[in-house]
Amino acid sequence: MILSRRSLLAGLSLSGLVAPALAQKAPEPERIPVELFDETLDLPSAVKLGHAHGDVILVEYFDYNCPYCKRSAQDLPALLKAEPDLTYILVNYAVLGLPSVTATKAALAYFQLYGPERYLPFHLALFGLRGPVDGERALSEAERLDGDRQRLTDTANTERTAQWMKQAFTLGNSLGLVATPSYLVGPESYVGGLSLDQKRAAIARARA
Repeated sequence: MILSRRSLLAGLSLSGLVAPALAQKAPEPERIPVELFDETLDLPSAVKLGHAHGDVILVEYFDYNCPYCKRSAQDLPALLKAEPDLTYILVNYAVLGLPSVTATKAALAYFQLYGPERYLPFHLALFGLRGPVDGERALSEAERLDGDRQRLTDTANTERTAQWMKQAFTLGNSLGLVATPSYLVGPESYVGGLSLDQKRAAIARARA
C-alpha cells in the first residue's frame, strides 16, 4: 500500500500505512538529495551501530511489525561481523499502525536511557517476538533486559519522544520511502527489502 503524502503523525497515530516489500530481487537504487541523507544522519533518534566512522554508512528505516524488517534484523549481526568498516544506522519508522507507534515510543525511550551499546540486543529481542509488537510487549522485553519500566514509560510519553518520531516520519516521507524496510547507502536509496548478500553488494557499490 502506498504511503499517502497527507498521512500525519497526529497524537502519535498514523492514517497511512507502509507495506513491506519482497527481497527476492533487489530494488533498483535511486539517487537522493545529499541534504536529505545528511538530515538522516543528524536525526537524534538515529541508532548508530558498527564502526563509529565507517567508510560506508548504511541507514535502515524499519518498523517493528514489518516481517521483512524482521529478516533484516536477523541478518544484522552477520553483516556487522562481515563488514567491520561499516557504520549501520537504525531509524525507527513507525508506519504500520498504532501497535508500531507504541512499540517505537518504548524503543526510543530505551535508546534515550541506555544508549546504542545496549540497543542492538533490545532490537533483536523485539524482532524475535512472535505476533504483533506493541508498547506493552516492548516494555516487557526492555524490563527483561534490565530496563526500568517506570523510567521507560515516563520517557516514552515525553514530548521529545513524540518529536523524534515525527521527525523520522517527515524525513522518510520526503525521501519517498514507501516500503519498509528501506535503506540509504551513501547518496542512493533502496526502497524495499534487501537480503544479506544484496546489502553487501550495495555496500560494495558505494565503495567502488
